[in-house]
Amino acid sequence: LYTFGNIVSLVSTGFLVGFIKQFQKMFDSTRFVAALIFIGSLVATLIVAFTLKSVILTIICCIIQWLALLWYSASYIPFARDMIKSCLGGIMG
Repeated sequence: LYTFGNIVSLVSTGFLVGFIKQFQKMFDSTRFVAALIFIGSLVATLIVAFTLKSVILTIICCIIQWLALLWYSASYIPFARDMIKSCLGGIMG
């Protein structure tokens, strides 16, 4: 359900800004890798959930999906990625 919610949110923002413009922004050079990882994690979560039916792997895929969405969303906020990096750097040591 979490994955379907993320898919619905992507489609809904497509209605707001237009699908072509959203697609162009998603695969901009600054967020290309983040968008690929996010979309890949969406697909991986669905594959694991429906074919492998492994709860643990599905939860891991959902966590990866959440982190990818966070990183992708941060690309729209100026200096947000730098702030996340510095916060994690401070936490990790």
